[in-house]
Amino acid sequence: MCRFFKFFKPIFLNQSICRLLPFRLCHSTDWDYCNKLMLIEDEVHGVIELPSHIQEIVEHPLFQRLKKIHQLGLVAWVIAPHANQKRYDHCLGTYKSAQEHLRAIERNSKYETKLPDWCRKAVEIAALLHDIGHGPMSHAWEKASHNKFNHEENALDCVDRIFNDARHPELVALRDEGSGRGVRLIKALILGDTEYLNFPMMGHAYIFDIVHNNRCGLDVDKWDYLRRDNKRLKILGPEEMDFDNIFLKSRISQDGQRIEYRYDDYHRIYTLFAARARLHVEAYQHPKNAAAEKIFVDLVQRLAPQMFDLRSKDAGWLNLDDDHILEMVKNDPMAAYIREPQRVVELPSLDCLGANALPVSRIIEGPGSTMKPDKAFALYGDKRKKRKINRCLSATTFNKCFTLE
Repeated sequence: MCRFFKFFKPIFLNQSICRLLPFRLCHSTDWDYCNKLMLIEDEVHGVIELPSHIQEIVEHPLFQRLKKIHQLGLVAWVIAPHANQKRYDHCLGTYKSAQEHLRAIERNSKYETKLPDWCRKAVEIAALLHDIGHGPMSHAWEKASHNKFNHEENALDCVDRIFNDARHPELVALRDEGSGRGVRLIKALILGDTEYLNFPMMGHAYIFDIVHNNRCGLDVDKWDYLRRDNKRLKILGPEEMDFDNIFLKSRISQDGQRIEYRYDDYHRIYTLFAARARLHVEAYQHPKNAAAEKIFVDLVQRLAPQMFDLRSKDAGWLNLDDDHILEMVKNDPMAAYIREPQRVVELPSLDCLGANALPVSRIIEGPGSTMKPDKAFALYGDKRKKRKINRCLSATTFNKCFTLE
């Protein structure tokens, strides 16, 4: 059906990274049956291989929109201009991380019941699409909407749209076979909710610990974004980022109900949550970023409140990105403080009585609180190798005052 030509075609991938790839030349009516392969160079994972059914998803306009959504929202404007990675990059990285995690648990386990191919594809696609429903400036959009907008719920509509448009046989099978069980599993995995399913997993419930792990919080979403964000922010050193073995040495429990982690890596679990907490303190919820978010929230609520009603099923969704929102509010005097964050100056005291004063406060939980109790983690191996940890339960609290110059 396809004619294979052995030559190389230059194509531009992932923010203008050019690679030379062999490719199959197909007729427009049968391109979806070709075993095409896209390679994307990623700063965390190296080269990510995308088979043809995943390539179709990545090329969908809903996924391409993620190239215009900053992973860290306003951090790139006010804290670290070089931390301008996009949700597109993180979603691809989470897809790759899910593949690595699946291979690792299968390699480390004696569990004989093989994961069905349609379930494997569902896990990988759920990882790829877990953040596809984000609004402009990522989590800042949810804060601006007073949490009426939920990116996970919005992602479910995105999944429906992508699979309604599907042409590739493997995507069509996930949509149509078994009363749409594949698409339903993808949605359940994004939510991290087995109750969303209308069928039993029959010995494969462990896959709910991979993408969105509601049981203990260890999942490939965190595994990717902590590595990706720190690579740009350069806040944490190698010892503080020593948690890869949590995922690479884990295994499937004997009953297939969950993923087990080594006693040897128990301290690394705390390391992961400590890394996450520090990035929250020094970047995600940094006082300067909190001030910028407060300005952003005020701008959108005053000038474009109708945008909060847009969802992925609406016609205007594809244009709802970071640049579009900033363009809508750019003529307001307050918008200048996002473009010129150096004009937002911290006051030495908490005297926030002036007309241009901007008070901000945060309470950021310590890693000992965000890491769930020990009973939430299924551990295996030599219990004597479990290192004692000193859980930091203290929250980081700040009350700051800025002036708008």
